[in-house]
Amino acid sequence: MSNTPKFTTVHKYKWNDGPSKSPKNSEVMGELPLKIKRYIHELDPNFEVVRIYKNKPTRMALHIRLNGKNCLLKAIKKNTSWKKPGSYFRFQKETFIYSRLENTSFLFFHYPRLMHTDGKSFIITEFIKNDPSLFRDYAFFSRAMKALAEINSIDFPFTDRGGLGWYWEKTNRWKFSRTTKTLRNLLEGFIIRRNIPFSIFLKTILFLNKSYFNSTKLKRPILVHRDIFKANILGPDESRIYFIDFEKMGIEKRWVFVDALKIAQAEPLFFPASDVAYAGFPRFYIKLLENFWKDLLCRRPEFKIINKNFKLQLNFCLLGWTLKKLVKERHSPKQEKNLILFLETVVLGSEHHFEDWVKKCS
Repeated sequence: MSNTPKFTTVHKYKWNDGPSKSPKNSEVMGELPLKIKRYIHELDPNFEVVRIYKNKPTRMALHIRLNGKNCLLKAIKKNTSWKKPGSYFRFQKETFIYSRLENTSFLFFHYPRLMHTDGKSFIITEFIKNDPSLFRDYAFFSRAMKALAEINSIDFPFTDRGGLGWYWEKTNRWKFSRTTKTLRNLLEGFIIRRNIPFSIFLKTILFLNKSYFNSTKLKRPILVHRDIFKANILGPDESRIYFIDFEKMGIEKRWVFVDALKIAQAEPLFFPASDVAYAGFPRFYIKLLENFWKDLLCRRPEFKIINKNFKLQLNFCLLGWTLKKLVKERHSPKQEKNLILFLETVVLGSEHHFEDWVKKCS
């Protein structure tokens, strides 16, 4: 991070998406707070705006070019209330994460490098261009799993809050708890949506108690991305992958499959109707999850005491994943029935059903 320079005025822009999408200079200028415009001008008076990626009342993200380097600028246009920290808090957290990652060496985990920030209102990182021509095969996601195991196993300096809002999350950690989110989705599905049967509700409550008390022995927390989906894993070339968008990243002391499950989602996501036994059940690349678990055990032997086995850890995250799909997404009656059946037979059911499903996914 560099010191904040003196400020002047920005005056040059470029737009690459054709004349119909080209904003006027004044329009782009009006989106950025004055101090950010001045800061960028000091870095490069001839900087170029390539594209606007996100433009909301409180936040925006620009692909810009500074001194021939492609950069991503994230800026806060308007601070939100501290009682509801929203964009402002997430922005501070992302800045904190970047500043700490810069002091850590990684072998597999790649992320955009922090270039400039004032720690409060903007952050400029390296711009990572995804190459859509590169086919995302099994090897691609295997590398993603290795990178995830590496970031989950580092000793991240949680105690150094750096004045960037980390204390807020430490003292209100229940807001970000995976167990609480799972319980909230269960209650919403049972009471509000009314698409979760009473029998499933009771079984889930019992399972939550069992899994929670079997997952409280891990003393060192892990760092989880919390916003992993395949659009946030970029492949600029065949040899590297990059993780981006760290504003929701946080502490997790229990559930190691929170991020891994999303990477392991198979294509297609559900078993086809021709598969009578598992029609409509979710599909995952179980081998990726098994390799991820083994990698974590090699890096952090104390993970062996998190819970009794691979199944309990995976089943809890499958439970959260399925409940979220049931409650947050719209499905046909048949799809809802299949997801509820998956909860009842595989996640909350017998060891035999779980092992059969695992073999089918392998």
